Amino acid sequence: MPSSPRTPIYTPTVGEVVRDLAHLDTSGKPLEAVYMDTLAGLVYLRHEAGGCEWTTKPNRIQALPAPRFLTVQHPSRPRVSDVA
Repeated sequence: MPSSPRTPIYTPTVGEVVRDLAHLDTSGKPLEAVYMDTLAGLVYLRHEAGGCEWTTKPNRIQALPAPRFLTVQHPSRPRVSDVA
């Protein structure tokens, strides 16, 4: 049996607003969220208004028809103690 061609997984830019097809709002529509990063095979998203990040699988995100971007601030790296 021939295999069907695979659809490439969409890779957004940090700060891009995307649709999360795995998480729905109260009306049943996919959530729109800001793409933060991909780590350990999971996509990290955050509401546009801020708040806690959540994860979803990379194949569950989708670009918006009209792209939107937000400025994203990344936390600084933890400081290392200079005390020996």
